[in-house]
Amino acid sequence: MITNYEVIGKNIKYFRKLRKLTQEQLAEALDLSVGFISQLERGITKMSLDTLIDLCDILDCSSSDILGLSQYSHNDTISYDFFSLYKKLPVREQHLFYHMLEAYINYM
Repeated sequence: MITNYEVIGKNIKYFRKLRKLTQEQLAEALDLSVGFISQLERGITKMSLDTLIDLCDILDCSSSDILGLSQYSHNDTISYDFFSLYKKLPVREQHLFYHMLEAYINYM
């Protein structure tokens, strides 16, 4: 598998903006320089596994999201936002919501 660092950078930028963080805020949270974050987002530099793990924690996403392996791409904002909201529900409410949505779709 060939690693596309530009895609990784775009995904980092997407999730950073989704969380309403500036490069400066992300850099501070990761204890890295703003220049390093900028280079990551442009696909110029690589990060360590530890940085990836910390980045995912701060951006509340998975490594698959950052590496471009997730079923939700940054071009599919509505689906991602919907799924993010759904995941915030307790499991019991997830099941209820699913059945309500299913009934609504069947009604249409």
